[in-house]
Amino acid sequence: MQIVWHSSFASLTGYSGSSLAFVLGLDARGVAVRPLYLYGADRDEHIMMGGVHPRIAELQRAPLRLDVPQIVYAPGDRFSKNSGRYRIGFTMLEFDRLPREWVYQANQMDEVWTPTAWGAAVFAASDVTRPIHVVPLGVDTTRFAPGAPRTHLTDHTVFLSVFEWGLRKGWDILLRAYRAAFRAGDPVVLVLKIDCRAPGDNPARELAALLPSPSPPVVLLYNRALNAQRMAELYQSADCFVLPTRGEGWGMPVLEAMACGVPAIATDWSGLTTFLNQENGYPLPIRGLVSADAGGAYGAGAQWAEPDVDALVDLLRHVAQHPAERQRKGCRAAADARQWTWEYAVDAAYRRLQAAGGG
Repeated sequence: MQIVWHSSFASLTGYSGSSLAFVLGLDARGVAVRPLYLYGADRDEHIMMGGVHPRIAELQRAPLRLDVPQIVYAPGDRFSKNSGRYRIGFTMLEFDRLPREWVYQANQMDEVWTPTAWGAAVFAASDVTRPIHVVPLGVDTTRFAPGAPRTHLTDHTVFLSVFEWGLRKGWDILLRAYRAAFRAGDPVVLVLKIDCRAPGDNPARELAALLPSPSPPVVLLYNRALNAQRMAELYQSADCFVLPTRGEGWGMPVLEAMACGVPAIATDWSGLTTFLNQENGYPLPIRGLVSADAGGAYGAGAQWAEPDVDALVDLLRHVAQHPAERQRKGCRAAADARQWTWEYAVDAAYRRLQAAGGG
């Protein structure tokens, strides 16, 4: 089996990280994968990122064939880059409908992949007429796993949120709810790991505006790149993960936290419903769907969720008051996360490639 996997492989994005996992996994199964950088020549990514994974670099030395199946794994308006014999577009989105350009390009593919059944329903409702298949993403359960009991702040409830700065992630809802749920002297702390790539944004200023003194304590990790081991340690240091997002195509940080035995409070809508439920976490109700125009060009004319801030206040207090329950849910979360390994995800991709006559 021979394929071209057209994406990115070294940037600090969800597409890039999961792309690396798929390529290495398919390579380990004997598939002749040719990684191809989507946004320029292969060497461009090497230069910009200071190098790529050594196996990716090795695979990129193979000739580029255009007479084999090609997967473009990227936002749907990049599917036009697909030049393969059999063309597969693989993407996800966080809204209740796809942009028209995504639909147009998806309908030029031979088939389309997306990680969740929720996403597949959105694709179909958006008038994607090509065959749609669910190919999930995964989590590295050898790295993300429960750790030793915390030895610091043992008398506090530690909440953790990890996200890229943007209104979609619901940071405004989180901060309002956290300040309403607790007082400055309560034995709680909220740890925020934030990545911000927009030069005009100032997260620290926004946080300060929503947390005037006196407020319960917040710890900020800002634009700190952590490897998988350090990220696992960060998850393991928390009692509960919290993300009142307005929409997720998948929700990798939630699944990584679950794999570490940490239950999550997260929005009960979109891709997260694939693996988050009442038994392994705390699904956050929504008040309904609202305009996603603030979500940028892709959200224009679409809708996303409005998480219930009052319900979040109640859940934050409940988690702080019920340590035994959150520990039980955390154990169940770790067990359920083991169903979503990268091996499982790569197997799903491999089966689809076999069915498509992969090369």
